[in-house]
Amino acid sequence: MTDERKWAERKVGFARLWARTKQVLTSDPSPSGDDDLVIDEEAAKALAAQAGRLKGGLAKVAQLAAYDPGASLGRNRGASAGARAVLGGLWDHAPALSGSAISRVVEQELGKPPQLLFAEWNPEPLAAASLGQVHAARMLDGTEVAVKIQYPGVAEALRADLDDAAFVRKLAGAEIGRSLDDDALVTLGEAVRGELDYRAEGMSQRSFARAWDGDPVLRVPRVIPELTTMRMLTMARVRGKTIVDIASSAPADIRRQVAIAIFKFAWGSPLAHGLLNADPNPGNFLVDVAADGHVHVWCLDFGCALELPDSVRDADREIFWGLLDDDNASAAERFRMALAKGGLLRHVNALATTAHRDWERALAAPLAGTSDFHWTAAYASDLAETTGRVLAAGGLQLPAKLLLLWRQRLGAAAVIGMLDAHAPFRRTLLDLIGIGRKALR
Repeated sequence: MTDERKWAERKVGFARLWARTKQVLTSDPSPSGDDDLVIDEEAAKALAAQAGRLKGGLAKVAQLAAYDPGASLGRNRGASAGARAVLGGLWDHAPALSGSAISRVVEQELGKPPQLLFAEWNPEPLAAASLGQVHAARMLDGTEVAVKIQYPGVAEALRADLDDAAFVRKLAGAEIGRSLDDDALVTLGEAVRGELDYRAEGMSQRSFARAWDGDPVLRVPRVIPELTTMRMLTMARVRGKTIVDIASSAPADIRRQVAIAIFKFAWGSPLAHGLLNADPNPGNFLVDVAADGHVHVWCLDFGCALELPDSVRDADREIFWGLLDDDNASAAERFRMALAKGGLLRHVNALATTAHRDWERALAAPLAGTSDFHWTAAYASDLAETTGRVLAAGGLQLPAKLLLLWRQRLGAAAVIGMLDAHAPFRRTLLDLIGIGRKALR
């Protein structure tokens, strides 16, 4: 993998590749040569081909660019819909490795090739992404499973990518990456490196399954511990449609149910359960629609997941309790005091700035009033853009302990925006965390 990476970088010219694709990856469309005149879709094809072959960090950046709302912003035109569609193929349809290469990983991990470990093994992958690919299998007891296998050599490639601070900023997303300090960059790099340990991922997956056990819509696949190792994760197989399929073809009521479920998972996991899945990739959800229209949303991929310290969870609740407070006289003060207590507020005088007011308005919009909120891609872009501006202005900061939480929030907002749904997000959050005040007796 290392020799292939060096050869590919020499052939294409890594700096030139980034120059041609920076309108896809960042909000800076300033010219740096004739190559920048290449249209977004062609730039995206070049990046997708390179990322799909090299895997690792480059593929992760390309995946993010496909849905990161900040990547569509800037002084010029940003990433086109065609470019996003090209890069979106890397969510779960990256070029796969050969069956023999994957079989060798399984044998190295469990001592036998998959054909001897399972009653049935499909050498053609169900999905392939940045760090591994997923194969369908049937256990000896008849259980249908999905087996995620890490690409050989990808661990070394990813670690090399993450040694570059500029690269890590791209993984943070276009609107917050520029504002991160050294501690936050280290935190993000360590979290992404953690995705290489599939045993840890299995433990996180079981924690989320316990947290959402009994929910009428959200589902988490069951992990098979005895067939899970550092580079191999086995879980019950689930089926469903992708978010892209639901967004493009499902009726409004289905999109509404899915939007509520993803909002509940993304906001409710940290606020109600103290759990954070920091990778809200659209490819990490599958939607099973029953004949009667009832929806199950399967949540996948818990490689970049962690348990929040109680202090972070409690401070985050205070922020959203302030936004949910019906008392206009106290809501603003409660919200802003929570920002300061939680470590987000850098300067008190920033509260009076236009950048802060715009960000506060955008953050509060889905939680204001009693009507359903129309969560669109434009709203997700507005939230990302106002967040980027208030961070750039210095009024807010994202210390290391909060980076992953807010990175997840902006990414999840973009995924929900893909669904273009009207839904009761305020009521959903109230049901999860209440208003943070004891009822009067």
